[in-house]
Amino acid sequence: MFNKKYQPNFRNNKFNSGKGRGSFKVRGPIKSFRDLEVYTKSTELSADIFTLRAPQDLGLIEEVELLKNLSKHIPKMIAESYGNRFDSFVVAERKLEKTAEIITAVISKLDFIISIIKKTKEQRTLGSDESSKKIGPKSAVGQDNTKVVEFENKINQLLKDYSTNRAKVLNLKRSWVRLNERFDKKT
Repeated sequence: MFNKKYQPNFRNNKFNSGKGRGSFKVRGPIKSFRDLEVYTKSTELSADIFTLRAPQDLGLIEEVELLKNLSKHIPKMIAESYGNRFDSFVVAERKLEKTAEIITAVISKLDFIISIIKKTKEQRTLGSDESSKKIGPKSAVGQDNTKVVEFENKINQLLKDYSTNRAKVLNLKRSWVRLNERFDKKT
């Protein structure tokens, strides 16, 4: 009756909704570090940070400058690790780990900026409630509120993108380790 061996269907599994190993596709041959998706994405994210302008009333200009300084190292480290992959695999592996550490630092800086924005919003709403009792219905937030909301949305999107990029860098490292192990076994 049950002669057929059990074979799970990972593609249509309710627990694996198109994500993970089942949907992995090879995009094409990798001829240089510019062909790596993590490199192009980290370059785009770094450019997004360099065009980021913090509203002046938040006092985050120094934090955004630190973020710019951190983010510009990420594509450079990926390119260096790709170059070192063929010379010294241990160095390349360490550089990808360092890249993940830098991305973690960027993520923590973005989290800090988000918490500052939330605290500033709370203070403004408390301040506007007190000023409305004394002065009238005039709001203390004004037009700057839209700039703050736009800035917060950009920071939240950067946070999501950097989290995804960090996972992809670690996946790249794991795939390089697997390829290196397979290559070493064949030689």
